[in-house]
Amino acid sequence: MSDTEKVTYEDVERTRRAFAQKLREFRRQKGRYHHPAPELAPEKLADCAVLPNRYALLDQVAPGGVMAEIGVDTGDFSLEIMTRCKPDKLHLFDIDITRLVNPKVLAALEDGTGAVKTHVGDSSSNVAKLPDSYFDMVYIDGDHAYAGAMKDAQAVLPKMKPNGVIIFNDYTVWSAVSMFHCGVARVVHEICRDNPWKFRFMGLQTMLYNDVMLVRDDTDVAPHLK
Repeated sequence: MSDTEKVTYEDVERTRRAFAQKLREFRRQKGRYHHPAPELAPEKLADCAVLPNRYALLDQVAPGGVMAEIGVDTGDFSLEIMTRCKPDKLHLFDIDITRLVNPKVLAALEDGTGAVKTHVGDSSSNVAKLPDSYFDMVYIDGDHAYAGAMKDAQAVLPKMKPNGVIIFNDYTVWSAVSMFHCGVARVVHEICRDNPWKFRFMGLQTMLYNDVMLVRDDTDVAPHLK
């Protein structure tokens, strides 16, 4: 098919059916492609409220404090964190910070205050270098494969203050757009199952690449929320 030839719905469906057949054969051979999320105990979900989008999750976060975004891309969502959450210090982690082009975020990086700082390279390794009980809020939007997402989550957990909140982007097991498995939902459920964390908010998305916010469930300290 040439670059100028139109791709039809039927073309896409034929490709999808061929992929589905290969996937069934792979699973029959005991291959593992998807990463199902284990079921959670009811108390891990009892206080969870559903919000219309991920921006509404940010609007629940109390202003000020030390925050981070793992997976910065162009910096557009970094600006949302800056303007909605008003952190005193914002750490931006990415394997390739050259993609960060948002002019307002770049200006904040260059204003000499040090309020916004970048960390280039493996995010889990860079997070591990920071003090324990350091962050009030961390937004995780890095590697969505199970192993990478779990590395980020495990690096972040000891760095959270007792009232800290963690937000995971793309809480799903499957990307409908890229036709690729996603390990984030499994990571979130395993973190809640094996650690004192529970759901507090879910922010919906039109393709159901939802976000979820976790808070600790073993402390009487109120979470860093409004």
